[in-house]
Amino acid sequence: MLPDWKTLPSLTSLRAFEATARHGSFASAARALNVTHAAVAQQVRSLETALGVSLAIRSGRRVSLTDAGTQLAAALSEAFGTIAAAVEDMRGYGSSRPLRIVARPFLVDRLIMPNLAQFWQMHPGVEISIQPRRDFSGLQQGSFDLAIPSLGIGTALNLPSTESREIARVPMVAIAAPSLVAREGSDLTRLPWLWHDEDMDLKLSLMAESGLPVERLRQARIGSPSLQVEALKQGIGVGLFNARMARFDIEAGDVIELPLPRDVEVAYCVVYPKGPHHPLMESFVTWLETLI
Repeated sequence: MLPDWKTLPSLTSLRAFEATARHGSFASAARALNVTHAAVAQQVRSLETALGVSLAIRSGRRVSLTDAGTQLAAALSEAFGTIAAAVEDMRGYGSSRPLRIVARPFLVDRLIMPNLAQFWQMHPGVEISIQPRRDFSGLQQGSFDLAIPSLGIGTALNLPSTESREIARVPMVAIAAPSLVAREGSDLTRLPWLWHDEDMDLKLSLMAESGLPVERLRQARIGSPSLQVEALKQGIGVGLFNARMARFDIEAGDVIELPLPRDVEVAYCVVYPKGPHHPLMESFVTWLETLI
């Protein structure tokens, strides 16, 4: 049976009566509800008036229930118990369900996954679900707890019902294999640049911001961003990369850094739904900031 909220007595009066029935006095009910004795008594009288039936008999400091009061008290006790159990389940669900993260594939492969054991050492037993994704525009409310896009400085990821904040600015560097530089020189305007059909808008804007004549650059087309690092190492072309993540390949000697005409940075942000957050969200963001 669905409740008709227009005809139901107030939940305040129902709660006051249930507490009175459970504790056996207005004074004890008042202490349990953190209100005054007079407020509880008034709510019980209001409930009796609304129902048109006597529920409680006052005898000194104690209260005894009528037959109608006993019947209503039992039903309210069961109903409030069901509500309390459901609320507790929701609290447990919030803390036990996986932290759902959406991030660009390169960030997942190069930064998050290789270091995730550190986070698990600080938070043993937690479950994390990571979805690599290049396009954040179609993210749906309720499908993620934290998105980590990389953006141009001053731009924003406009998703409805979300909040965001910048967590880091990282220099971008041009990198190429030593074999390519030995073969064709180090002039970035003459070298072939790795081009692909996915997620190129941000890199093209950053390249232009750095002073490169994007429209005149030679293109070495590859199938997808996931092939870009291997293509770089094989000397197929030049690429623009986050300096933090390019450091591994530079230190290994697989690629070298080539100077850009002007310094350029990329912003890393965290985007999360408005309202209550996953209990581990802030801990994950704090840990991520130490990596980026």
